[in-house]
Amino acid sequence: MHYLKKGVKILKKLSIGCFDTGVGGISVVKEIKRLLPKESIEYFADHAHQPYGSRSQKEIEGFVIQIINFLLEKGIKVCIIGCNVATAAGLRRAKKYFDIPIIGLIEPGAKAAVEATNNGKIGILGANFTVNRRHVAKAYNKEIIKFFPKAEIFTKYCPKFAPLVESGQFEIAEAYQIAKEYLKPMKKAKIDTLVLGCSHYSFLQKVISDTMGIKVKLVDPAYNTVMILKQILEEKHLLKVNGDKQDNYYTTGDLYNMQNMQKFLRIIFNFPEFNIEEVKVL
Repeated sequence: MHYLKKGVKILKKLSIGCFDTGVGGISVVKEIKRLLPKESIEYFADHAHQPYGSRSQKEIEGFVIQIINFLLEKGIKVCIIGCNVATAAGLRRAKKYFDIPIIGLIEPGAKAAVEATNNGKIGILGANFTVNRRHVAKAYNKEIIKFFPKAEIFTKYCPKFAPLVESGQFEIAEAYQIAKEYLKPMKKAKIDTLVLGCSHYSFLQKVISDTMGIKVKLVDPAYNTVMILKQILEEKHLLKVNGDKQDNYYTTGDLYNMQNMQKFLRIIFNFPEFNIEEVKVL
């Protein structure tokens, strides 16, 4: 019970935790830095176990619990599961297991899609766990239908997108070719709203938007999730207003992953060096 025993004054000083299988969750970190610039961040990239999409729900639940425990030891007051697959598979158990606020990406993304659509035709791009697996499948579908029962939902598994992002190749010709292939059925369905159902895809927004055209609205759950985070911190009087700011990054990967992560962070935040620590596989 790390959270409830601490007073508000202590909790305010703690960091915001966030994690993903790799660098995709940096899309969430980017929004935190923009919307909550005084908050410190503890970010965990579970490179050693990626991709989560090919793993069982039980495995993913275990990873989620272990990572949040790790981040709690580093001192966090709230945690965002910055991975749609981990949200679909592990959010429910994590909320029961921990007493800190834990936020996933799927419900905020689904609500935003329902609010954005005009014709009720919503597309979802995602990893295979969130799109195709029956026991959590259609995690986005379920949430969207809850808010808009008459919605028409079209899903597409996009396995080639995340590796492009991990390597920092956001707008290369290959990305456009892959997007054209993946998005063809979405264009045919005449959707007017498209959910980026994997946090990695946030960094491919230009490619996806260029391919779909300006009439299709893109929903990036990272923004909507951080807005909910902000609301929670305000309601609990936990917004950090002063003090030192420290961001730390962790990876279960090897030197190659660390170097790629360092490069990625430099590209996104235009800063020369970031504190990245290698963590033995949990």
